[in-house]
Amino acid sequence: MADGLGRQLLRDGAALLRLSPVVWLDLLRATMELALARYRLGAHSPKQLLKLAQQNSQQTPTTSQADHFAARVAFAIPRVAVRLPWRADCWIQAMAAQRWLRSKGIASQLTIGTRKDLHGAFQAHAWLTCNGAIITGGDSSGYVPLVTPESKLPR
Repeated sequence: MADGLGRQLLRDGAALLRLSPVVWLDLLRATMELALARYRLGAHSPKQLLKLAQQNSQQTPTTSQADHFAARVAFAIPRVAVRLPWRADCWIQAMAAQRWLRSKGIASQLTIGTRKDLHGAFQAHAWLTCNGAIITGGDSSGYVPLVTPESKLPR
């Protein structure tokens, strides 16, 4: 078993060394954005966070450059999130990606949906889209949108 683990670590290490400096910087930025999103989750009420998400969803003109940058964010955020020592689930990932995109003037839409699983248990999921492409959250099929950028939030 130790031999197999050693080989896996060598393969992973070799793959990391092949990453370009841009990807390394993206992974570092993703770490920072996820840490900030996790802090904001504890420091602000859900209502405040949802209002901020709605403000960040205002439409902006899109370009192929914006789509390329959004793809970089979509690559980096989930890869870093699964390796962090703190909770970085779907809502944190969506908040982090949205803030990062907004820093480049790119609008995105954060949606929170619900569904029941096979046993009837309630499930909630957050996902972020940009120009119709899913940036974080993966497959959102089966979820009924509960909070969207158009939702009226209580005062």
